[in-house]
Formats: sequence, C-alpha cells, structure tokens
Amino acid sequence: MPRFSDHELGMGRKITRRDFLDGVAVVTAGAATAAALPGSAHAASPARDHGHGRPTAPYPPTESGLRGQQPGAYDVAHAVRDGDFVPGRVHDTDESYDLVVVGGGLSGLAAAYLYRKHAGPGARVLVLDALDDFGGHARRNEFHVGRTLLLSNGGTVNIDTPSTWSREARDLLTEDLGVDLKALEATVKDDAYARYSLRGGTLFDAERWGEDRLVIREPGESWASYVTRLPMSEASRAALVRLYTTTEDHYPGLTDGQKKEILARTPYETYLREKIGLDDDALAVVKRGTNGLWGVDADRVAAADAWATGQPGFDGLALAHTPWPGAGATPLMHLAETEEDGNFYFPEGNASLARLLVSRLVPDAFEPRRPDWREIVTAQADYSRLDHPGNRVRIRLSSTAFQVRNDGRHGAVVDYSRGGRSHRVRAKGVVMACWNSVSSYVVPELPADQVTAMRYGVKVPLVYARVALRDWRPFARARVSRVSTPSMFFSGFGLPTVTEIGDFSMPHRPELPTVVSLSATPNSPGLSCREQHKAGRRALIRMAFEDFEREIRDSMARSLGEYGFDPARDITAITVNRWAHGYAYEYNSLDDPALFLPESQRPYAVARRPVGRIAIANSDAEAFGYTHAAFDAAHRAVAHLV
Repeated sequence: MPRFSDHELGMGRKITRRDFLDGVAVVTAGAATAAALPGSAHAASPARDHGHGRPTAPYPPTESGLRGQQPGAYDVAHAVRDGDFVPGRVHDTDESYDLVVVGGGLSGLAAAYLYRKHAGPGARVLVLDALDDFGGHARRNEFHVGRTLLLSNGGTVNIDTPSTWSREARDLLTEDLGVDLKALEATVKDDAYARYSLRGGTLFDAERWGEDRLVIREPGESWASYVTRLPMSEASRAALVRLYTTTEDHYPGLTDGQKKEILARTPYETYLREKIGLDDDALAVVKRGTNGLWGVDADRVAAADAWATGQPGFDGLALAHTPWPGAGATPLMHLAETEEDGNFYFPEGNASLARLLVSRLVPDAFEPRRPDWREIVTAQADYSRLDHPGNRVRIRLSSTAFQVRNDGRHGAVVDYSRGGRSHRVRAKGVVMACWNSVSSYVVPELPADQVTAMRYGVKVPLVYARVALRDWRPFARARVSRVSTPSMFFSGFGLPTVTEIGDFSMPHRPELPTVVSLSATPNSPGLSCREQHKAGRRALIRMAFEDFEREIRDSMARSLGEYGFDPARDITAITVNRWAHGYAYEYNSLDDPALFLPESQRPYAVARRPVGRIAIANSDAEAFGYTHAAFDAAHRAVAHLV
C-alpha cells in the first residue's frame, strides 16, 4: 500500500490524466487541458481551424477529458466472441475497394502501402481499426508543459537489430519510407546527461525490505562494495556478488551444444537458485530482468534465452555466440548483432514509422505533405483527412469488423460496427491485420484446426506509463537517471533518451520539463507463460486509473522525496498506456513443445494460412512482437493477394 496519503501524493490536483486501454482512452478525470500544438483539439471540442486553413478532428495523442471507452471499440469484439452480438440491420455503404485491411497497426498500414506499391497508385484501399488512433502498439504520447513539447512512446520502442531484418522489411524501412539508419542513430545524444554524473539506483521498499532505502551504485564500484549497502543478509549479498562475477563452468565436460540444450529446458530462476545459489532475497532483486522481453519473471524464461539476451550468471560457461536448435520462432536477434546495429530510436518510438506510412497513404493528412523521417516527428496531423471521401486510401478509426467472408462475385465482404450501427463494404481482397484471436471469431470460413491455432498464443499484457514533470531537479540532486523498484508494481522509472531530430529537441537541463517513463508487466509466477499472460490481462482490466496514478506517485515520492521531489507539485500530466492485449506471444522452449517441430507445424504458421481472398497478417503471424515481424507478415499477406 502507498506510504503517503492521497493528499500528500497530490491525487486531487488538477493535471492532465489520460488512461489508454489497448490504445483506447478509457478513463480521464480532473483534467486541465494542456496547451496543444496546431492541429490538436480537446476531445469534447468541435473541429477547428488552427491557422493552416483546414479543419481538424480531435487529436488522439493529446486528447484529455472524461471520454470513457470509445463506443464499440471492444464491446462488439467481446460480444462476437461470446456469441451475443446482434448486428441489427447492416447498412450497405455501396463502397467497393481493391483491398480492405482490418487493423491499422504497423502490419495493416504496411499491407496497405505494399498493396498499392504492387497494384498501382490507383488502387483503392480502406483500413478499418477499432481504436481511435492508427499505429496499434506504435503509439505516440504527446505532452505540453508551458511552451515545451515532450514526446514519448506509448508502445513499440525502437528499431531493433536491423541486420537481422528480411530484405523486404529492410527495403520498406529504408527505401520506401526513406529512413537513414545511421543518420537516425546520430540523433540520439548519448552524452546529453554526462555533465550531471547520473547513475542508476534501486529502491528497496519498506513493505518488502523493512524500510524505504534508495541505494545508488557509484560508477566503477565493485559488486562486493555495492552489496554492503543492500538491506539483506550476508548470504544474500554474497549470492549477488557471485551472480555478477562468477567464472565457474557449471557443466564441465559438456559440449557447447549440450550446455545449450540443458539451458533451453531449464528455467532461469532454477539455474540461479541451483547453480549460482541465489536465495529469495537475492532473487527478488534480479528476477524481473526478463520482464521487458517476455512479460514474465525469471521463473518462466529459459536459461538459454536469458544467456542470449545478456542476463548475468553465464560468464563461466564459455558459450559460443550462436543460437541452438529450437532457439525460438525466429533467430535470436541478440546473437546476430553486428557493427551495423545500433540505437535506432525516434523520440515517440516507432509511432514515427506509423506516421510515415500514413503520410504516404493519405498525403493530405500531414503538413508538410509527405514529410521525411526527420520532419515526421513534428509534422502536423489532421485526423479529419484520414477518411475523406476523395482519398484513394481511407483510414476509418473506431470501426470494429465483426464478420469477414469470401464472396465469389466481389472477392470478399466485410461487415463492421461503428457508432452503434452496422455497415458493409466489399473488396477484391482482405488482409486481416488484427490479432489472430479476433480473426478466429470474425472469419467464419476458417477450418477448425486454424481456429485452434489462432487462439493458441496469448498477447503479453503490459503497461507503459508516461509522467510529465515541471523539471527534474530531484533527479539531478540524487544524481540518478533511472531507479529500479523491484518489489513494487512498476519495475522502475527513468529519464528519457535525449534526441535531436528535425525541429524537435528533447529538453535535458534539470530546470526544464521532462517526461518520465515507467513500465510494468503484471503476471502470476508459477504458471505457464500463456496462463501468466491471461492472469495479467485480467488484473489490468480490473485496475482503475487512480490505481496506476497512486502507484506512480508513491514509487517516485519514496525514491526521490528526500531530494526534493513533491508529486503534488512536480507532476503536470500522466498518461497510462494499458495494453491488456499487448505484444505478440513468443514461443519458448519451456512451455511450447511446438517450438521443436518444423515451422510449418507450429500454431502461428498454421494460423496464417490464407482463406480464399482473405490473407492473415500482424506480428502474431510471426510469433514475434517486433516491427520487422509486422512488416514481414504484411509482405506475405499482400504477396498472396497480388
């Protein structure tokens, strides 16, 4: 429970509060609308002309106010799943397209772009999405503190290991969208905080450790010295030192392949307990290190995967930097990194890629038209242009498909719900770029084995919270850039990566505003990965916005209160991106026997089989929650239709 009262935490202060459930704003309260960029509007406001001669629709990245869940966004999908949906009279729009894409995330937008690239600029495409913004998990969070613009990702973070991308995905990124990777890498200012000598800290909270204690590791400090300040027994401290310094080979006499085979079938937590000797206290400090990639603690991640992604405890095994049979649904990127790879990062994450795709599909939606990768970050988006009748490509948000079927006369028919009414459009072909589980209920012609395969994977639940601050002087006084909170709801919080790209520059002086990032991956240790994800999803859906806000304020106050941080005074806005259905499920060697089968027999491969003029996309189709997987799935789906 929080250490401070709601009054001390500032729970009643008037700030901008935004809560997104799977990308749809669900709870906003006590909001004071922040000053908006040209092109933005309050949710309750009518369309306005903001000085560039065009009316604009509400602007999802900055909308606030009491909005509630977007009508129809999930009610329809859940009703279809439960067999309770009654569509009523379906209004035939008389619209006919060359392609309809169900799902406006990166895979769906890429499918629309690639289809037109092959079919020609005259091809007519409709993109439907249940959310009120495009991009799916590539979500842009935008804050305005006074005259200062702050940007952050609400989902997908960066462009990871492009050396491992397929030629098709790489060409889409660099040739079609024009992203210059080396120039993009140069926009990240790694030395921006250097003058402040910032370090990393760990908060040991009173409920778990008996007192609130922020322990900061000095640069170059040995592990033996650092652990002396941790509130745990000598045995626990010694175990942590072993974890980070061991050079012991725990499998003497075995070959590289034999060691990896054992590690692939051994939970990382088991390895840490049995080989390194970690007890409960030592394990509590490190067990969440796997959360960011898999959404579960060390109990359900294979030791082989932990080794491959740089988790500690393996230095003595002398393992070759190569994958192993059954290493994963796709090659482990971290084993394939080359000098070509680096920190390729937009200030709003891969929302920039979604915006670039939309700017190519609907050029009139952005000012300037067809912005390049530098300009896209601050390009003005006019959402009223996305579904304009004159467009060759129309993007229709807040629209939930409830039935998609083949039609011998037209190719396919798509029925969808919007604003409580049912509509019908026709197309020569359809790309289902929504979640596989949704497709399994929406496409009635799917064979039984494909339906089962589509429902096998369970999306990884996660929370990305973003907090706008008036300044970050308390961080500077504490000389920390990031604080780990291993036994609280959020796993930690930290200052943003500093980028300077186009007209945007992330402020990085302590007296200036900033945006702090927090993340959480709720799970239920002891269960299989898929069951943990289901439990985490249920937990997230039950949580109210105030629950997240209280956790945010409490963890930051405990950590930095003695350095002058006052959550009631310093926090100006909070956005909670609550992805109950988060990233694509990635198969693992502990829970998924199909991982050791030929790829064609794995559920995700069975699930992506096309059915007539209906093709399947989304990163679910690759069992890999990364941007290039979404691009690959789009390419495969379009290749079938073209």
